[in-house]
Amino acid sequence: MDAIEPAMAPSTQPAVSVIVPVYNDPSGLLETLESLVDQTHPSYEVIVVDNDSDDETLAVARSVADSHPEFVRVEREREIQSSYAARNTGIRAASGEILAFVDADVTVDADFLEAGVSAMRSRDAAYLGCRVDVALEERVIVGLYNAITGFPVERYVEENRFAPTCALFVRRDLVEDVGAFDNRLASGGDTEFGQRVAASGRDLHYAPDVRAEHPARATLRSLLRKRVRIGRGITQRASLYPDRYDAPPLWHPIGYLPPHPGRFRRSVAEPRDDLTASETVGLYCVAYLERLAETTGRALERLDELASTRESDGESNVTPSPIESRDY
Repeated sequence: MDAIEPAMAPSTQPAVSVIVPVYNDPSGLLETLESLVDQTHPSYEVIVVDNDSDDETLAVARSVADSHPEFVRVEREREIQSSYAARNTGIRAASGEILAFVDADVTVDADFLEAGVSAMRSRDAAYLGCRVDVALEERVIVGLYNAITGFPVERYVEENRFAPTCALFVRRDLVEDVGAFDNRLASGGDTEFGQRVAASGRDLHYAPDVRAEHPARATLRSLLRKRVRIGRGITQRASLYPDRYDAPPLWHPIGYLPPHPGRFRRSVAEPRDDLTASETVGLYCVAYLERLAETTGRALERLDELASTRESDGESNVTPSPIESRDY
């Protein structure tokens, strides 16, 4: 890796702290750091927050930090295994006026920080979502599905009032005002945070010219594990914020019925007009499995809540479900 030159030096431009949470992803982390080394913004730092990895991830982070102590720092979040807890640790360690959240395995253009700061200034924005493209290396059904459904960030910002934390800019004073991420959530903490920002009266902005790239999930296992986490997050939000969120009852058929074939075909044909009939059928099957995985996640989280309640009442022989809860 080439030497990393930019640092938190005096500048008329606002200093940016790039916060990179990571868990067990050494290769993804290295790719992310390599995409950050040649940023054109004059004043920034990179804070890698290792969430108690048990592979080579921490060694990769420390190797880069040891070579460039003026630019890259490594923090650890070992108490709470959650990407939101890791981001909060990064926030506490950051010194920049602007916080840029970039996930490990995401790569960015060389002008990513400069373009993000410029977009925030021109819009007088405190919260800015970015364009996130999904990189499809091989045309397999799961990867194709992920590329099609992807990250419609503009719609998220306009309709759902949040932007995903894989590529997000916020002002530090905004976080100081509304609070940081809720690290109790297995998933959906970006949704809760963005909607909390919107509820405070701030505008949420989207900048299509500030671009990041996320690799497609190429295996069904990784796609469904993510959907299970999303299901858990839906139930958790409804439990933690009953006045703001609800979750469909587990007996409701919407969680078990397949998607409407006609609507689904139109939804995938609009972004991709080169799909074969067999690919469309395969995508439909993946969509149905995703729905079932989300329902499974909601059910597992509900069982864990019941187990926790029974344990607090003295029935300690109930074991919570052993499902990975990190949002990575």
